[in-house]
Amino acid sequence: MFTAVGWEWQFTPFTPILLLAGGVMASIGAYAWRHREVTGATSFAVLMATATLWAVAYALQLAGANAATIGFWADLNHVGVAGVPVAWLCFTLQFTGRDAWLTRRTLLALSVVPAIYLLLLATNDAHHLVRGPIELETVGTMVVSEHAFGPAFWLHAAYGYALMAAGTVLLAHLLFWSPAVYRRQVGLLIVGVAVAAGANASYHLGVSPVGHLDPTPFSFAVSGALFFLAIYHYRLFDLRPVARALVVDTLREGVVVLDTADRVVDANDAARRLLGVDEVIGRPVDSLFPSDVDGSSVPTDGRSTDGGRDAFATDGSTGGGATSRADGIAETVAPIDGDGSAVDSIDGGGSAVLPVDGGGSAVLPVDGGGSAVLPVDGADDPVDREDGPTDGTDGSVGDGEIVLETDAGRRILHLSVTPVVDVRGDRLGRSIVVRDVTETRRLRAELEDTLERLRRSNEELESFAAVVSHDLREPLRTTERQLALFEADGDEALVAAARENAERAQEMIADLLAYSRIGRDGEEFGPVDCDRLLTDVLAALRFEIEDRDATVEVGELPTVAGVDHQLRRLFQNLLSNALEYAGEEPPEIEVTATAAEDGWAFSVRDAGVGIEPAYVDRAFELFDRAGRTDPDGGTGMGLSICRRIVSAHGGEIDIDSTPGEGTTIRFTLPDVDDGPPRERSRPAADR
Repeated sequence: MFTAVGWEWQFTPFTPILLLAGGVMASIGAYAWRHREVTGATSFAVLMATATLWAVAYALQLAGANAATIGFWADLNHVGVAGVPVAWLCFTLQFTGRDAWLTRRTLLALSVVPAIYLLLLATNDAHHLVRGPIELETVGTMVVSEHAFGPAFWLHAAYGYALMAAGTVLLAHLLFWSPAVYRRQVGLLIVGVAVAAGANASYHLGVSPVGHLDPTPFSFAVSGALFFLAIYHYRLFDLRPVARALVVDTLREGVVVLDTADRVVDANDAARRLLGVDEVIGRPVDSLFPSDVDGSSVPTDGRSTDGGRDAFATDGSTGGGATSRADGIAETVAPIDGDGSAVDSIDGGGSAVLPVDGGGSAVLPVDGGGSAVLPVDGADDPVDREDGPTDGTDGSVGDGEIVLETDAGRRILHLSVTPVVDVRGDRLGRSIVVRDVTETRRLRAELEDTLERLRRSNEELESFAAVVSHDLREPLRTTERQLALFEADGDEALVAAARENAERAQEMIADLLAYSRIGRDGEEFGPVDCDRLLTDVLAALRFEIEDRDATVEVGELPTVAGVDHQLRRLFQNLLSNALEYAGEEPPEIEVTATAAEDGWAFSVRDAGVGIEPAYVDRAFELFDRAGRTDPDGGTGMGLSICRRIVSAHGGEIDIDSTPGEGTTIRFTLPDVDDGPPRERSRPAADR
C-alpha cells in the first residue's frame, strides 16, 4: 500500500482489466467523435465517454485501500452511471432516424432525473439517500467496500433501466425493418448493450458470480469488442440507416404503410398531399380514397364488400378490361397495349381503372368524386383475412390507378402495392407507393394521337398510290391506244378523244394536289366571315347560276375560325355540285347555319336528282362519281376535298340524299372563339 494526499492504494488484478476496457471504450469514442458529422456519432461518442468514465472510476475504486479513496472514485463512478442511459437513448433515437424527437427540450427533460440524482450524490453525507456509509472489508488480500444503496439510487436505477430498454426496443424495431447489412450492425449493438445491462442487473439482484464486485464495468470489454466490430467491420457510421426524415419525407412519391388489418401506420407528406388528406394514422386504407357509400371498403379479392353493390374485379388476364356498375351508371375499362391503364370519366365524376402489368384491380367507383382502388394480382387476395398466408406472396402485390377530382383539376395517381415482411417472411402489412402520372398520361395520349394521325397519313398515301395506279393510268392508256389508231387511220375523232383524256388526267392530278395540301401547309386559323365569303363564291358562280336560272337562298351565316381560301373552296364545291346535279328543272339551293355545341352546323340543300342509296356511303371517297359515267361529270374529287377541309377544321360532314328529291350536305365548323381545332379521326371512306 502507499499513501498520497490522504488516499491509500492497493494493487488488484482487476484494475488493469478495467483500464483496458476503458481504453477500448475511449478509442471507440474518439473514432466516433472524429466522424461526428454523421448523425448519431456525437451521441455515440458521449456514450463511450460515460462508459469509459464508469470503467476507469471503478478500476480506481477497486484500487483504493481506504474509505476516502474508495468514496471519491465511487462518487465519480456514479457520474458515468447517470450519463450512460441518457446517452444510449439519444444515440438510438438518432440511429433509428428519429432525430426530430431529440430536441433541446427533450434532452433537458431526459437529464432532469440524472441531475437530481447527482445533486443528491454530492450531498449524500447529509442524508444517505444514494448510499449508506462505506464500510471496509478484507476479501483475501483485497480491501473492498460494503455499503447499502438508498431509495434515490433505486429510483434512478429504475429510470436508467427504462431508458436502456426504450433504446433497445427502438433498435429491435429497426432490426426487423432494415436490410441484412444493417441487421448485423443493429444486432451487434443490441448484444453489446444486453451484455452490459445483464451484468449490471445480476449484480443488483445479488446473483453475480463475484458477489463483492460489480461485473458491469468488466462487461464493457465485451461490449467494446462488439461495438468495435460494428464500427470497423460492418462500418457502423458509413452504413447507418438513413434517417426517415431525410429520405421518405422528402420523396416526391407518396408512401403509405399499412398493417395486417389495412390500417394506416405511416404516411409521408407527399402521400397526404397527393391523396388530399391530413391526419391518416390509424385510419382504414379505404378511407383515404373518395367513396359514395359511407363506411365502404376497398375490395381486394374481387368480391363486393359494400353491402351488395357490384365491385369491379378482373380475371387477371393481361390487358383485360372489365365493366362495373354503381347506382346504375356503367363504368368501362379500355386496355392499352396489354399492360397500360386507361382511365375515363363517367357522368362527370366516376372513373374506370385498367389492370396494369397483367394484374387485376379492385375498384369502388363513385358518381362525383373519383374512385378507390387497391390492385391485386389477378388471384384471390387474402390480405383481409387473419388466417391468410404469411409468406409475403398472398396476392397483395400489384399496380393500379385511380382518378381524383381536386380543386386543381383531375389527377391520375398510380399505386404500387408491395408486401412488408419481417426476417422470417411473416407479413407485417403492405406499403403503397403513390405517384402522380397525370402529365405522363397526357403526354401518352398526345403521342398516341400523333401516331394515329401518322397512321392515317400513311393510309392516305397508300390510297393516293392506288388512285395513281388505277384512275390516272386508265385515261393515259386509252390515249395511247387512240393515238396508235390515229397513226393508222388519221381519224380526227380519235385526236379529240385523246385530248379529252389528257385534260381529264390533268384535272385529276390538279385535284389530287389540292387534296394533299389541305391541312398540311401550316396555315394559321383566323376569323372567317361566312356571309362575306359566300357572297364572293356566288359572284364567281354568277354566270352559271344565271344560265341555269337557279335560285340560291342564303340564311344568316356566322363568323367561324378557319382558313379563308379552304372554306371558300368548300362552299364553291358544294354549290357547284348542287348546280351540276340539279336535273332538268331550275336548281333550288338553300344555305343555312345554326349554333351547335361544338361550333356552327351548316347545311347546303338542293332539290336535284339525288344519289342512289348504293352510292351514298361512297360519296366522299377519292374519285368516286356516284355511279355517273358522263364525261362532263367532274373527277369525283369534289366531296373528298370537302370532307378533308371540314376534317382539317375539326368538324364533321355527312350526306343525306333521296333520288329524285335532292341532296343535303351537313357539316360543322368551329366558332371563332374556340381557336384552331385538332383534326378529327375520319372513317375509312376518307383514308
